[in-house]
Amino acid sequence: MPASRKSPHSHGPSEVRTRKDLAPVIRRELKRLGIRLRELREDRGLTQEQAAEIIGVHPKSMPRIEGGTANPTVATLVAASVAYKVPLGDLFPDGEEGT
Repeated sequence: MPASRKSPHSHGPSEVRTRKDLAPVIRRELKRLGIRLRELREDRGLTQEQAAEIIGVHPKSMPRIEGGTANPTVATLVAASVAYKVPLGDLFPDGEEGT
């Protein structure tokens, strides 16, 4: 294959967040997840800096995660569930309240 052509199997940036059918749903659910993480942190009397230390993320990430503008990894969510001592599923609120 010539060097100027990309392989059809190469990976580029994910287009999930730019798809018109998914983008609003993703934004809404990230916002709901962030609200839930903030509730759990506040219930435990932690600052964002303390929570970041326990979870293992940079302190500047916490406002973005809780604000719904960051896309936390599964590993970060697992770490948050361990830090807040809740099952992973409890990070995801049921229903449509708060949307």
